[in-house]
Amino acid sequence: MRMILIGMKGCGKTTIGKMLAKTLDVPFLDADSEIESMHRRERGESLSFRQIFQRYGAAYFHALDARALLNLAHERASSDFVFACGGRTPLQQGNQAILARLGTVLFLNVEKSVLLRRILAQGIPAFFPYPDDPERSLDELLRERAPVYKRLAHLTVNIGEETCRQVVQMILRELRAYEQH
Repeated sequence: MRMILIGMKGCGKTTIGKMLAKTLDVPFLDADSEIESMHRRERGESLSFRQIFQRYGAAYFHALDARALLNLAHERASSDFVFACGGRTPLQQGNQAILARLGTVLFLNVEKSVLLRRILAQGIPAFFPYPDDPERSLDELLRERAPVYKRLAHLTVNIGEETCRQVVQMILRELRAYEQH
C-alpha cells in the first residue's frame, strides 16, 4: 500500500504519517527530508528545508521539490510506503499527475482554528503573504490550496481536536471503506 498525505503545514502529515507507517509496517518518507538530501547531494551543503527556502528562494525550492517527487516515484515505483508531501507540492500541475499515480492520496483537512494555532506555535512561516495578519494569510492560502487538495485526494479526512492516534484510526477506517468500493 502506498499512501500520500497532503494538506497545509501543521495538518499533521509528518506526525500522523510516521504513526500510520508504523501501524501499516511500511517505510515513512517525508518530502522535506527528500529535499534536504537532494540539496546536500547536489550542492554539498547540509541545510534544513526552511534554510534552503530562505537562502535560495521559492523557485529553487519548488524545483527541488518537484525533482525529489519524481525521484521518489522512480525509486519507489514498486514498494509500499507512507509519504508526507510538502504543502505546495500538489499545487504544481506536473506534480499532480505523479501524485495521482503514486498511490492513494489522503487530504488531511484540519479545522482552520486548529490549523492556525498549530502553525503559529512554530512561528509565522516565510510563505505567509501577510506576516502581520496570520489569519488573513491562512484564509488566502486555504482558498488557493483546499480546492486543489480536495480534487486530487482519493480520500479526505476531516480533523478537529482529535489526537494523532484517533486520526490514524479514522484514516484506517476510511481506507477500508475506500478499498471495498
